[in-house]
Amino acid sequence: MKLIKTLFVSAILSLSLGSFSAKASECGKVQVAEMTWTSAAVLAYFDALVLKEAFGCDTEVVPGDTMPTSTSMAEKQQPDVASELWTNGLGAAWTDALERGVVKTGGLSFTGGGEGFWIPKSVVDAHPELATMEGVLANPQLFPHPEGIDKGAFYGCPAGWNCQITTTNLFDAYGMADAGFEYVDPGSGAALGASAAGAHDKGEGWIGYYWGPTALLGTREFVRVSPGAGNEQTADNWACITDASYPGDCEKSYYANAVIEVAYTTEFEARAPKAVMGYLNNRTFTDTDVGVILDVVEKEAFSPQEAAEYMVKERQDLWVPIVCGAVGRKGADCAESQALIAAVQ
Repeated sequence: MKLIKTLFVSAILSLSLGSFSAKASECGKVQVAEMTWTSAAVLAYFDALVLKEAFGCDTEVVPGDTMPTSTSMAEKQQPDVASELWTNGLGAAWTDALERGVVKTGGLSFTGGGEGFWIPKSVVDAHPELATMEGVLANPQLFPHPEGIDKGAFYGCPAGWNCQITTTNLFDAYGMADAGFEYVDPGSGAALGASAAGAHDKGEGWIGYYWGPTALLGTREFVRVSPGAGNEQTADNWACITDASYPGDCEKSYYANAVIEVAYTTEFEARAPKAVMGYLNNRTFTDTDVGVILDVVEKEAFSPQEAAEYMVKERQDLWVPIVCGAVGRKGADCAESQALIAAVQ
């Protein structure tokens, strides 16, 4: 049986090699931006692997980050693809590039995700009023302080992180100190995650800043607290919240819902095969799925390249329908998916 399977795969690959060389000449060289955080790095290597092995592109993963990558795509048409671009925070320059038609966005890189203040779901289930900031402010006693003092603990960002500015200003804007809370600097990202995970696993109250997709939010249930009506982000109130001078008199605001997309240049779109664009325009995962993968990455100490290969081998449920759908196959298998799987065996 093993021999038959091997011969079957070999036959599929031999039939595909000629078409793959043709695809490579059509697709050409493709630069995929690797951002500086884990989920984006993993997705960059995954997309590069798919484009190379399933669609025959000559892929290269290049260093990137949100602002320099989006700026370079808009101004220089390079890199060709950004696998995880948080477009809701890019502002007028990105909007202008979209309107000029030099960049486009494909599928949502993943649904969900983003920044916010989070509470374990079990705690919100027991106290539904905690789903909003108004309810949180009325119940500091439900969020025990790590030092045992008679104040509620709000876990902000570690010193040196940019989000320490926003969390501190939001803490002040909502009058959390007057409501009986103390801002807790966790000391590190690892300690922040450990405090949230520990509270979750014990069924204890915890509120603080976190973001997704992450291993924490992929493997445990948390609720993103709502700011309440009238406290949503606007250009004016957010300008104060992001002020590093800590003005102390900002109006209430909150993190905008994240829009996290696959982005590409129209120069690349013009020369890419139809199947490649079909893939990029439909390559969407959920933040929970990505979070579960990140948990494996963390536990196994995978590099982004190793994580991409893990996804190909172990999470075919996520990507095979997308890859095969890009070539018009609605089934669970196609030559392109077989070629990709064979490449990482």
